[in-house]
Amino acid sequence: MNTRYAVGSILSMAAFAALGMGMAWPSVSRAAGAAAPSISGEQQEADYRVIAARCGTPGFERRFSHQSRAAVAAGLVSSNRDTAAVEKTITSLRRSPFVLVASSTDCKAQMAQLEALQKQRSGMVRISKSK
Repeated sequence: MNTRYAVGSILSMAAFAALGMGMAWPSVSRAAGAAAPSISGEQQEADYRVIAARCGTPGFERRFSHQSRAAVAAGLVSSNRDTAAVEKTITSLRRSPFVLVASSTDCKAQMAQLEALQKQRSGMVRISKSK
């Protein structure tokens, strides 16, 4: 049992080191002007959903996930692909929330960015009020 914990700790530390000590969210670096071409739309959407779950309230997470699925259905995340295949890819690409948000103090900035994304998408996506 201790071996599993040690291996998990080593992998977590390696991930943090590889990602720049907790600065793993690609949109933050992109906002600063650096380009991140290796991140696909599906990976970024999966990261958004994980961050909404880690930092947001259950109500915010529910609203964000609903809007995210509507954006996928509208083709904003990945055009020219089947919606079900894109959703399946997003689900499989979900990363650990501790890799994306190193500490709870980072949540305020992440939530501000997600709220801005929601406002931007609200004009592009029509969401039904049912459930």
